[in-house]
Amino acid sequence: MSGLIEKYFPELDTNKLQKLVQLENLFRAWNERINLVSRKDMDNFVLHHLVHSLAMSKWVEFPERIRVLDVGTGGGLPGTPLAICFPRTNFFLCDSIAKKAKAVDEMIKDLQLKNAQVVNKRAETLESSWEFVIGRAVASLPRFLGWMRRNIRKGGTAELPNGVLYWKGSLYKEELDSLEIEPFAVYPIEEKVPDPYFSEKYIIHLTRGQVLKAKLPEEN
Repeated sequence: MSGLIEKYFPELDTNKLQKLVQLENLFRAWNERINLVSRKDMDNFVLHHLVHSLAMSKWVEFPERIRVLDVGTGGGLPGTPLAICFPRTNFFLCDSIAKKAKAVDEMIKDLQLKNAQVVNKRAETLESSWEFVIGRAVASLPRFLGWMRRNIRKGGTAELPNGVLYWKGSLYKEELDSLEIEPFAVYPIEEKVPDPYFSEKYIIHLTRGQVLKAKLPEEN
């Protein structure tokens, strides 16, 4: 794993580090069979995908027993590495593509992650609710919020209100302007993970109330 996880996340214990190494190996094997991420991007898998996914833990500590939905998880990112790092939080990894969902399900089983499960459905058809909905550049923010705005549970704390955590580039600014909302927080990844790759990469935290107030395109 080239030491990048240990370098940027020295707080992780040996068991979690071993699971992340195992995840990398499983992902590489599955990526040879189906295209979870581009073959070229696999050369930088740890930095571009694992570190990127785990960056959220620099700001957010998920409470125990809450439900987190990862929408458009693809190959299980960011949900699977986060499930490794937050073993007492329940993760639901959602993707509409059956072959990707199967791959993620098999990886979860091999990793023996009891706190993660796969949901093979389109996000907009889900009827359950979660404390947090997360996604890593799945779609534009207006589209993503349109899918999930009714699936967020009330609650949380003043420091960590329930809502959406979304990995996004600098376009988030104009997208939030179009929605006419201000975010609860914007976490610049390069601030905590000082690598040039993370320049102009952010995690946007929107509360449930902000999501519900967002002026979606069909409402304008």
